[in-house]
Amino acid sequence: MNIIEKVREILQSFPKISEVCNEVHVDFADPEPTSYGLSSTGDNLVAEDILGNQTRQHTFLLYTTYSGINDYERLNNSSALLELSHWIRTQTGGEVTSVIDGQEYNGIITKITAENGMLYSVPQENTLDGVQYQLQIIAQYTIEA
Repeated sequence: MNIIEKVREILQSFPKISEVCNEVHVDFADPEPTSYGLSSTGDNLVAEDILGNQTRQHTFLLYTTYSGINDYERLNNSSALLELSHWIRTQTGGEVTSVIDGQEYNGIITKITAENGMLYSVPQENTLDGVQYQLQIIAQYTIEA
């Protein structure tokens, strides 16, 4: 399971996921409320030792679509993202694989954070259609050569 698949699996295992969304899509969120979209924005080499073991960092944007008709709903939306942000920091140790130059390597998630949760868009300036939030997720992982 590569880092994108693993982070998607982690999000789907959030204990309150059924309260906030129906499923986690890759790269987009449905325009209807209760949808998440996990979009990969890049993978970077952070460090490499003499044996070829690597520390890598992968960045994601998580887009969420919620109902945002009134302040009560928007507060619940922000609270759900805050709770998800705190919970995701505890999700280290997950096993991942990476294919580098045609060869598959095993690795482990050593750190994962979620931050910068913010209102991203209001479709056609109408809160009745649902509002979209964005949350940045950064997963750091090691790959053993």
